[in-house]
Amino acid sequence: MRSPVLATLESLVSLTSDQLEEFVRSGYLILRNVVRRPIVEQARKTYFRTMGAALGDLSRVIRFLESEASANQQVPVQDKAKIAADSWRRLGQHDDILGLVEKRSEIRTLIENSIGEPVRGFEYAQIATQFPTEPSNRITEAGYPDHEIPFHGWHGHLDGLWNGATPPHQHTNRPMSMQERQAWSQDRGTNGVMRTYPDTGANLTNFTALLGIPLSNQVTEGAGNLGLLPGAHHHIQDFFKLQRENGGPLGPDGPHWERIHVEAPNGCGLRHYPDQVREQYSGSATFTQDGRCWPKPDLIKVELGDAVLTLYAVPHGATRCEASNPRVMVYFRLTNSCRPDRFKGNFVAGLCDNWLEWKGIRNEARDICNASA
Repeated sequence: MRSPVLATLESLVSLTSDQLEEFVRSGYLILRNVVRRPIVEQARKTYFRTMGAALGDLSRVIRFLESEASANQQVPVQDKAKIAADSWRRLGQHDDILGLVEKRSEIRTLIENSIGEPVRGFEYAQIATQFPTEPSNRITEAGYPDHEIPFHGWHGHLDGLWNGATPPHQHTNRPMSMQERQAWSQDRGTNGVMRTYPDTGANLTNFTALLGIPLSNQVTEGAGNLGLLPGAHHHIQDFFKLQRENGGPLGPDGPHWERIHVEAPNGCGLRHYPDQVREQYSGSATFTQDGRCWPKPDLIKVELGDAVLTLYAVPHGATRCEASNPRVMVYFRLTNSCRPDRFKGNFVAGLCDNWLEWKGIRNEARDICNASA
C-alpha cells in the first residue's frame, strides 16, 4: 500500500498556474528538467546499442543475399530480415526506455494528476529518429517536394489519419495510373490506420495527449525539431464541432474536409488537418508559388532531461534535420482509460472538447478559456 507521505508528495506534483495558462493557450507545454539525467543517459545507451546491433544484423542480411546460401534458397530471406528487425521493434518496450516514465516519476505523476483518471500508453513508446539530410525532391504525403515546403519541411498533421496504403506518389509530371491509385487507396494505410471507421462517427483515431522526451539535444532550429502549431487546438475543436453539427463523420471526407488535395504537385496530396484551420495562420504563413498556405509552427527547443506535453488536437510533425547529429525523440501516446468501451480509439466527444479527458485540470482550463473568449 502506498504510504500517506508518498501519496501527499504525489498530490503536490501539478502544473503551476503559469504552466496551466500556457498549456491552455498554446496546447502544449515544455517541461524543463523533469526526467532524471541518469535515466535519460541509460535510455540513450540502450538506443545506440540497439541501433548498432540492428545495423550489424542488417549487414549480415546483405552478406547473406550475396552469398551462395541465398542463391540456393537454403534459408528464407524473410527469416533473416525478421531477425534483423526484431530487436529494433522491441525497443519501444525496453525497460530502459519505459524507465523515462517510471511509476511515481515527476513527469508521469504530473500527467496522471492532470488527467485525473487512469492513463493508458506508458507501456509502449515510439522511437522517432531524424537523420541528417539536405532538402530534396522527395515528394511528401502533402504532395509537395520536400525542398519546397518552408520551415525546414514542416507539414503538420493530426495523428490517427490514413496516410495511403503505399508511399506517396513521387511524380509531378503525371498522375497515378489506375493500378497505382488502386494500390494507394486500400483501406489500411502504411501507418496501420484505416481510411474510415464506420459506426464511430469519425474517420480518424484519437488519444488524449502526446508526450515527447528527447534523447538528443535540440537547441537550435534545423536540428530536426518537433514543430507544433500553437493554439490550433482551439480551431480544431471548433472545426470538429462544426463537422458534428453537419452530421459528420469527423475527420477527412467529413463535412468541409476533403481528404485528397488534387491541386498538389503530385495530384494526390493528403490534407492532414483542415484547410479552414490552416487559413487561421495566413498572417504569419509562407506561401508557395501555387498560393498554398504553409503555417509557421513553433520549432521546439529541448535538451536532455526535458519533455514536451501536447494535446492531441495540436497539429505536429518533425522537421528536417540539417545538423550533424541525428535527432532522437521518444513518444508516448497517452489516453484517458475511462473512455466508453465503444469509443476507445475514436472518441468524438473528446474531439469536440479539448478538456473533457483532463479531469484534474478541467475546471481551471475551461475557466481560462472562458476568460479569454
